[in-house]
Amino acid sequence: MAACNPVGEDTKEVDQEFGRVPNQESWNTTVRINSVGKETVQARAAYSAQYEDPQEVVFIGDVQLDFFDLEGNHSSTLSADTGRIDEKRHLFTANGNVYVESDSGMTLATSVLFWHENKELIYTDQRIVFTAASDTLYGIGFESDANLENWTIKEPTGVTYREFSDE
Repeated sequence: MAACNPVGEDTKEVDQEFGRVPNQESWNTTVRINSVGKETVQARAAYSAQYEDPQEVVFIGDVQLDFFDLEGNHSSTLSADTGRIDEKRHLFTANGNVYVESDSGMTLATSVLFWHENKELIYTDQRIVFTAASDTLYGIGFESDANLENWTIKEPTGVTYREFSDE
């Protein structure tokens, strides 16, 4: 359920952080993002504020993005402490305890992650922990589609152990 209220005392901290007053505020809101005529992302948060200059939406508390493929099937979920949509650049920035889990079971953890709507790409230049089917990989920098199927770790670190048979 979304509610729109004038800026009140309960949002004073948010307004001070950004140094401006939002055009709209919502609590427990859901935002749907459509591409190619289909829902591709659904964003939820405890609080959101929409601003005109610059054009952006700020999400605070229990931020969650659900990604869908072009057939409308759910593919992954991103969670973070805060998020921001830059409406001109079509760029979502997730901050703080960022965690992505694909429906196939792969996971990504980092501190900052970007999702570029037009490129359908998630990426970061921060430290990451990526867990695939049988490995946990570490590195700095990551790029992938939102369902974590086609990924690249820019500066991988760590060791993987695998058993091989002599047959």
